[in-house]
Amino acid sequence: MVEAIEADSIGWLAGHSVMSAERLTRFRAGAPGALGSYTYPRGTRAGTQLASDFITWLFAFDDLYCDGNRLGSDPVGFSAVIGDLIQVLEAPRSVSSGEFPIMRALRDLHERVAAMGSAVQRQRWVADTERYLLAKLWEAGRRQARSLPPLNSYTHMRRLGGANVACLMLTDVSLGREVPAEIMCARPMTELLQAAADLADLDNDLLSYARESGPEEEFPINGVTAAVLHGAPDLAAATRAVVEFRNARMRTLLELSEYFAEPAESAAADFSRGVCDWVSGHIGWIVKSGRYSRLPA
Repeated sequence: MVEAIEADSIGWLAGHSVMSAERLTRFRAGAPGALGSYTYPRGTRAGTQLASDFITWLFAFDDLYCDGNRLGSDPVGFSAVIGDLIQVLEAPRSVSSGEFPIMRALRDLHERVAAMGSAVQRQRWVADTERYLLAKLWEAGRRQARSLPPLNSYTHMRRLGGANVACLMLTDVSLGREVPAEIMCARPMTELLQAAADLADLDNDLLSYARESGPEEEFPINGVTAAVLHGAPDLAAATRAVVEFRNARMRTLLELSEYFAEPAESAAADFSRGVCDWVSGHIGWIVKSGRYSRLPA
């Protein structure tokens, strides 16, 4: 179903006129629409399509607004876009005359999450999508200041700015089986989700650094950059620090997935398996996507 889901996600984006036809062709070459199939392999057809469309929206928003050399380098101008998108999530029925395509696409996603999930699932997704938008504004400020905090602190904000927690909030929606709130809000599940999100972010950072630090790019918001700025003697040492941090997060993920493995038929075990599917699917997709470079030797 990968090809069908990807085609439907690109068609959905085109239907909302988020990108021009020419730009959409270049955008599709990086296979953003395939990531949903890789990361929600056991979801229902409608649930996986919803997740795939949200991921495609995130990539489109990032490409159009967030990267260096775009509005994402101007915190003041960018804040207006962020405010408009948060309004869509907070008051989805309030439509302004100046609404732009990325807003209409987000409203459609909000309506579909509400229709497919419970009120609690919808609110979880809304809250983490808003955190993502606010973290992108933080990134714009850090890009303008050409400064990042140390790797440990950077990872907390990167977790939000990567939107991966928001994506993971669609795991049980895609499976059609809700995890009870007392389990979702407890520390073990919170840490499982954070470890999964960190893995995706740090893998992305490692594979993006060569492109993001190129001569035509502005200041890279990247874990390798954070390590370079805070004590790493050279690029190789900075890369090793990020890899070691990443591997520690993988150990945490494995330990916590074992914690949730029994009873195997529980909603929490099903969700935990979905989170591990999401991590392994992200790894499988990221090494094939044309959006990233290979790791340095």
